[in-house]
Amino acid sequence: MKPRTVIALVALLALAAAAVAAGWIWASLYRPGDSGSVEIEVPAGLPGHEVLALLHREGLLPSPVAGRLYLRVAARDRAIRFGRYRFGPGSRPVDVLERLLDGRVEMISVTIVEGSDLAAVAEQMTAAGIGDETAWTAMGERVDLIADLMPTASSLEGFFFPDTYHFAEGIGTEAAARHLVDRFRTVWGEETEAAPESWGAPFEVVTLASLVEAETGVSGERGRVAGVYLNRLRRGMLLQCDPTVIYSLKQRGEWTGRLLRIHWGVDDPYNTYRYPGLPPGPINSPGRAALRAAISPDEHGYLYFVAAPGGGHTFSRTLAEHNRAVAVWQRSRR
Repeated sequence: MKPRTVIALVALLALAAAAVAAGWIWASLYRPGDSGSVEIEVPAGLPGHEVLALLHREGLLPSPVAGRLYLRVAARDRAIRFGRYRFGPGSRPVDVLERLLDGRVEMISVTIVEGSDLAAVAEQMTAAGIGDETAWTAMGERVDLIADLMPTASSLEGFFFPDTYHFAEGIGTEAAARHLVDRFRTVWGEETEAAPESWGAPFEVVTLASLVEAETGVSGERGRVAGVYLNRLRRGMLLQCDPTVIYSLKQRGEWTGRLLRIHWGVDDPYNTYRYPGLPPGPINSPGRAALRAAISPDEHGYLYFVAAPGGGHTFSRTLAEHNRAVAVWQRSRR
């Protein structure tokens, strides 16, 4: 056989091999799969070859060998990310691999509402599929997560910051809790950075913020409400904050949904009708606006406030003024 013929034959065989290889790569990576919708969870630390085997078992990757070759060529210093993934019918293997490399996991959105206490946070997170109420109750006692900032805190009440969060499906309770506490740290740092010298310790400020959060949702009133409580503290007056009584009843398992005058006498340190000063700690998770109001309360002479018929509150400097405002409120409810 002539040399020129041999060269041509070798070239032809090489082209044929390349064509076969290209066809195999296309079929293994770029042809839409035959599986239906598939959900998988990639555990943290699972070796790459085991991830490829998992994809193969679930019908998402015809050839683990092709998958391994693709990762070597296309990963570009990226690594497969752990988490929970969902793939629709007919997903191409190459798209599956790229999604794992990018870490585009399934996400959960959770909104923690301002004024939520630990029990409400546990309920909201559990409803979203993150942990269970038992786990969240235990996390509420993890004061080590905030001890450097609030060394006197006896729980995480007040420090699961209210906001909208986006978590990867499958996130653990502790990891999610740390996100909530870290968000509090961020907001607290932003709000205190430029604030004047504080009137009290950080834990006292957060406790006051929780009272403000519980008392009003009117933006223009928060600073004024904080000022009322600070005025009463400085004068040695009882705070007489209804939400603290409600909180104490909830903690004791005695809350029925209606606050009565008899409840003002309950013997509980959170009852600010009976015990002077601030309650032992926050009664809920205050939002940014309530924190800001408590950090820098309005300066005024008001000592009282009561709900107003048209919404918001009526503020008074004297008990006589306050009693008249209470009478107006009571008449409006008849």
